[in-house]
Amino acid sequence: MLMMEITATFEFESEEARIRTIYASLKNEQDEGIDRKRSSVALDLEGTTLRLALSGDDLIGLRAAANTWLRLAKVADEMVQVVKECGSRGS
Repeated sequence: MLMMEITATFEFESEEARIRTIYASLKNEQDEGIDRKRSSVALDLEGTTLRLALSGDDLIGLRAAANTWLRLAKVADEMVQVVKECGSRGS
């Protein structure tokens, strides 16, 4: 049976403070949270660009990982916006 690694890379760009907060949220999940039985993730932050690289041994596992990590990135981005909006109301 032929084994191959399947990869997917996503890049997100935003203002530096926002992308750093999203990176920190995802980094915490990478280090402590998500089970890595069928896939792996690599995070890289360069200036205002966050790179999320996923790899896995099978397409189904990679798709599941992509769904999870993209959802986490979306939630982190939404929370940054909520906190920003709440902070501007308190001023």
